[in-house]
Amino acid sequence: MLNNSIEETMKKYKNFNDVYKYAYVGFPKGFAGLSEPFYGTFEDFNKEYGFKIENKKFPTILYIHGSSGLYRGDVYRRYIVEELGFIFFAPDSFRLKNRPTYLSPTKSKYYTRVHKIRVAEISYNSKKIKKLPFVDKNNIFLMGNSEGGLAVAVSKAKGFKGRIVTAFSCESSYFYKKFKIGFKKSCPFLNIIGTDDEFFSKESELNSEYKVKGNGIKTLKKYHNAKIVILPKAKHDLTQNIYVKDEILSFLKLWVTVQ
Repeated sequence: MLNNSIEETMKKYKNFNDVYKYAYVGFPKGFAGLSEPFYGTFEDFNKEYGFKIENKKFPTILYIHGSSGLYRGDVYRRYIVEELGFIFFAPDSFRLKNRPTYLSPTKSKYYTRVHKIRVAEISYNSKKIKKLPFVDKNNIFLMGNSEGGLAVAVSKAKGFKGRIVTAFSCESSYFYKKFKIGFKKSCPFLNIIGTDDEFFSKESELNSEYKVKGNGIKTLKKYHNAKIVILPKAKHDLTQNIYVKDEILSFLKLWVTVQ
């Protein structure tokens, strides 16, 4: 359902390109002669550096932020850029004019309106970044947190080396009732979730009427390159957990193709 409405969704929001134009980015030290990593918007980067780009191509993360914006993604951005030397590209969903929002709990249709936008963002931005001369098209990873994590899990967009979902359990719940994985069973996939997640755990009040496990084990058991990390006592903000960084970096190191 979400993947079937991508073109319709993009046409509905006339300034869809602003999501890409003002994306939050991270470029590693050494990229285009940078003496230190660059953090800001893609628009800021282009104004300051133009396209003084070397021929070298860089592994890239397309990151879909959560309902609070880049907030937690900024933590992921810094260690992915600084420790792996990846490019980090996070479309700014809130740049859309008249973008719907919600306050949980609410009716399913209000969540779905936002889910459609997030899935469309993946399709739109993945096509755009693949055209950038410095992006290694063979090493583009898709990552999402919470609301963005759902979009990453259900998106049928192709061309990603692997996917990472944090702070979302891959199962049907109050948030999305007919959850279904959008990628192939062979796709490398990392799902990190805490047992005390306020929104997606088994004990969450929001899920009191739904039979959830609080993790994606049942959903992902046939996906042979999937890994599920369940963190005891961890809440929705996984950036506070000491194990998350190593899990993410190890996954990317394992699956990136070294040029």
